Amino acid sequence: MSVGVQAFQGSRLREARLARGLYKNALGDMVGVTGTAITNYEEGRDKPQHDKLCALANQLGFSYEFFLRPSWPEDVGVVFWRSRAAETKTAREMTEQRMRWLCETFAFLEADLTFPSYALPRLDIPADFRLITAEVIEAAAEALRTHWKLGVRPIPDVTLALENAGIPVANLDIPSEKQDGFCFWSSYLHRPFVGINSYSLSCSRARYDCAHELGHIVLHAGVTPQQERDSALHKMIEDQAHRFAGAFLFPREAFFEEVRVPSLDYFCSLKKRWGMSIAAMIFRASNLGLIDDVEKAALYRNMTRRGWRGSLREPFDSRSEMPMEKPRMLKRGVEALLSEGFYTRSGLQSSLTLPDREIEQLAGLEEGYFRTAELVQLAVPKQTRHLSSRDLESGEIVEFTRRFRK
Repeated sequence: MSVGVQAFQGSRLREARLARGLYKNALGDMVGVTGTAITNYEEGRDKPQHDKLCALANQLGFSYEFFLRPSWPEDVGVVFWRSRAAETKTAREMTEQRMRWLCETFAFLEADLTFPSYALPRLDIPADFRLITAEVIEAAAEALRTHWKLGVRPIPDVTLALENAGIPVANLDIPSEKQDGFCFWSSYLHRPFVGINSYSLSCSRARYDCAHELGHIVLHAGVTPQQERDSALHKMIEDQAHRFAGAFLFPREAFFEEVRVPSLDYFCSLKKRWGMSIAAMIFRASNLGLIDDVEKAALYRNMTRRGWRGSLREPFDSRSEMPMEKPRMLKRGVEALLSEGFYTRSGLQSSLTLPDREIEQLAGLEEGYFRTAELVQLAVPKQTRHLSSRDLESGEIVEFTRRFRK
């Protein structure tokens, strides 16, 4: 056994390898070792020499320091995937590593800032999700809208609504059309997290995905990993989240009031105002009994004839016509720390040790953010002021209060 780099953390190598979608043998070939050697590194039975660790860092695109820092001390528990059968294990593992890094990034920022507390109203939801009815779901969506003071009108920004309730959201560019979104609960941080795959996604679809994941948070706190993996129960869980998404985005009171003729052209006319796809409005009309299964199927067939089915194929799916909603919570946290002079961009980057693009996606920063030249503050305030950021569209304030350490 070689002595190797004593501070090396094998769990970090596993994270980086899985995030890149690499098998052990493939990574071993890249750096001139066997797959067994990679296994021994990851499981702590051996530590790589300095030159091998440099080669691993280079091939994986991570800093040397990343592999010397302990991993996030929490396993990802129940993760609600839209379709387990359609998504590969490798693709799920790639995303699961980013869930851990999302928690890690949030915790790093929360050490110096106070984010909005996670707060959902007390809702009358059966502990056993198998007892949840359509009426329970509709009532829960209406109660949540009331609690968040959203009324029955269109929600200007669904992502912001979640973040103001203390639910961090991250848009990740994952090259998979089968992976829409996910959510999970962090017991360590006492709040849920939502991830949306923005790869080839329209604004209306992203809003729906966000509402869908919110449905899991509201309805499925008691679901076990075993239940989520059961195909029949998984379908029931997903159907309930779909129903919630429709009810949250387009309340039944407003839907009955506005949808007089369930037609493609009429749904198209409502799309930009409600921020909901035509396909989702057809599904909502079916849920509410405005159309039967035959009429629903006919509407979907007509969408196909018009070329409206598929990624970015509906009217107004262009991001120039309906811009994507962007998460703000972590981005504002980063900006607050930088503006007060607690970190420089390079200092923040070095502290997190993740690759630039990973930090940028997790924190909602523009691509190339860490390559932009920065002005060095030659003088900073002796007293730190209260930090807050007001959203220009909604008027909601997301506050970041500096925590002083002794």
